[in-house]
Amino acid sequence: MKEQRTGRTPQRTYGGESPEERMVRRRASFIAAGRVLFSQIGYRKTTMRGLCAEAGLTDRYFYESFETIEDLLVAVYEELMGEMQGHIVAALQVAGPGRDADALIDIGLDAFFRQVEDTAAARVIWLEVLGVSPRVDQVYNHGIRGFAEFILVMSRTIAPHWPVSDEIARVVAMGMIGAASEAAKDWLMSGYQQPRAHLVQGIAMVFKGILLIAKASPPPAA
Repeated sequence: MKEQRTGRTPQRTYGGESPEERMVRRRASFIAAGRVLFSQIGYRKTTMRGLCAEAGLTDRYFYESFETIEDLLVAVYEELMGEMQGHIVAALQVAGPGRDADALIDIGLDAFFRQVEDTAAARVIWLEVLGVSPRVDQVYNHGIRGFAEFILVMSRTIAPHWPVSDEIARVVAMGMIGAASEAAKDWLMSGYQQPRAHLVQGIAMVFKGILLIAKASPPPAA
C-alpha cells in the first residue's frame, strides 16, 4: 500500500513570502533537483536523501508536494514536455504567418532537435520514464498523444480539405511523432554523432511526404 504523508507549514508570512509561495518555491526546488539527478544518475538510483541534498530541503518538504519519487518523475517529465512544445511554438511564431509549409516544417523540426540536444532533458523524456510503472507509461503516452494533437492541428491548417477522418488523421500524426521521437532517441543514445541538420532533413522528408499526399487529395464532395 502506498504510504501517504503530508507536511505542514506554519500559516504565516515569512521573509516576505506567504505559506503558499513558500510551498511553490520548495516544490520547484525538488523538481529542479529531480531534473539533475534523474538525468545524471537515473530515476532508479535516485534516493530521497539525494533529492533532499540537491534541493537543500528536508524530506518533510518533499512530502508536502509529492507522495513518492515516482510522482516527482511525472512532474519533471510533464515540465520538460511542456518546455519542449513551448520552444517549438515560439520558433514557429517567430517565423511568422507568411512562411510556406515546407519552411515551417523545417523550423519546427529544428526547434525540436535543438531541445533534444539538451542531454539532461532528453534522457528523462526518452529513457528514464520508460518501464517505470503502468501509470508512468500512461503519462508518457499522454505526452506523445499531446504532441500528435499539435501536429494534427498544424496539418489541418495546412491541408484543411484532406479527406480522411479525424481518427485516421490521428493515426498519421502519431506516426509522424513516432518517426521524430525514435530518431531523437537514437540520436541521443548514439552520442549525437550526426549533425542536427541531418536529423531535421531526414524527418522533414517524412513530414513533407505526408503533406504532399494531403495537398494532392481532392476536397470532399459537397
